[in-house]
Amino acid sequence: MALLHQPHDRLFKDSLKEKPIAVDFFKAHLPPQIFKRLDLSTLQLTDKSLLTPELKEIHSDIIYRCQFDGKEGYIPILFLFEHLSTAPEHTAFRLLQYVVTLMNDALKAGSQKLPLVLPLCIYHGEQSPFPQSTDIYDDFDDPDLACALVFKPFSLIDLTILSEETIRQHGVASLMEMLLKYTRERDFDRAVAQLKAGDTLSFTLTQTTEPYLQTVVRYALSSAWSEHQADKVLEVFYEALPDKRETIMSAAQQLIDSGIQQGMQASQAEVRQTAERKAKLRTAKTY
Repeated sequence: MALLHQPHDRLFKDSLKEKPIAVDFFKAHLPPQIFKRLDLSTLQLTDKSLLTPELKEIHSDIIYRCQFDGKEGYIPILFLFEHLSTAPEHTAFRLLQYVVTLMNDALKAGSQKLPLVLPLCIYHGEQSPFPQSTDIYDDFDDPDLACALVFKPFSLIDLTILSEETIRQHGVASLMEMLLKYTRERDFDRAVAQLKAGDTLSFTLTQTTEPYLQTVVRYALSSAWSEHQADKVLEVFYEALPDKRETIMSAAQQLIDSGIQQGMQASQAEVRQTAERKAKLRTAKTY
């Protein structure tokens, strides 16, 4: 007699492809308060293949779609089968990956909202009971701390509503926040001048590295709305950090050179403006 390939997997998949079996499976294993909210008349087996982040297909996945409270949602039945005497570690995390994959697939398909995803697993390995935790928080070193911090609303620092006074209290991080806050301002050069007047420029850029100074200079010049405004911004840096003039000029020159390389298809007017900026830098270097 020929042996079936993956017989347990075949039994599981072929069984749950039968809708009456799937319905009774749901009824037996879903919480009653969830089961009664399903519109079973819309229950539909999908033909999608679920891939792990490593692009490996889950051979035992069954995914049903069903309306929940009158809304579209996925009800994936994920079969976790362990041939060995031990179950795989971090099972809850693996299931979380599959859940996120399904949610991402829904967004790619045009959904404006994330679907509900509920994994259900069958285990019949040699070791009994199932030896791994079903709680994702148990995969962390400190479950209580993880429960308090992880999978919560993310921390948002909304610079558009933070006051300058508040931002100035953020130490050397305040310069980055101020530049990002005012990058869309038409009078960006005035905002940079205020950073100089308040010692934010010198305070931060004398406590950080020269590569960071170059990053800040390039960002500030790139944020200027015009060539004239960029010249004003550059002058502010010269005045705030006179002993860093060479570094500031080097950063500006790198930005200009990068602009030339990217501007081979630019208009002749843009090329002339770049050349004029280089001439001004050479002139400043002689002082």
